[in-house]
Amino acid sequence: MILAACEKAVQHVYEHRLRPEEKQHQPWIARVTGQLLAACREWDARLADRAAAAQPDQVLVTSTVVWSFIQLMIPAVVSAAAFPHIRALAEKGEALPAFQQYPLG
Repeated sequence: MILAACEKAVQHVYEHRLRPEEKQHQPWIARVTGQLLAACREWDARLADRAAAAQPDQVLVTSTVVWSFIQLMIPAVVSAAAFPHIRALAEKGEALPAFQQYPLG
C-alpha cells in the first residue's frame, strides 16, 4: 500500500509539474488521485491495527519517507488530517536522529 501511494503521488506530481497544462488529461488525473486516496485509506487502516515496533522498522522508515514526500509535494490533494495513523507514524519517524540529520525539503 505504501509504495502504491508513493507511485500515485509521483504520477500526480509529474502530471502537474512536468506536463504542459494543455496536455494534461483530466480523467487520468482524477483516476490517479482516486487511486492515491484509496491507497492512503488502506495504508492508514492497516496502521490502525499495527502494534508499535520497539525499534524503527521498514514500515516506519517507508511510511515516513513516503508521507513526508506527499505532504511536501501535494498536501492539498492528500489531507494530513484525513490519515491520522500515517501522520502519527511519520511524525515519530521524522523525530528520529537519522531523519533529523537529513531533513526533507
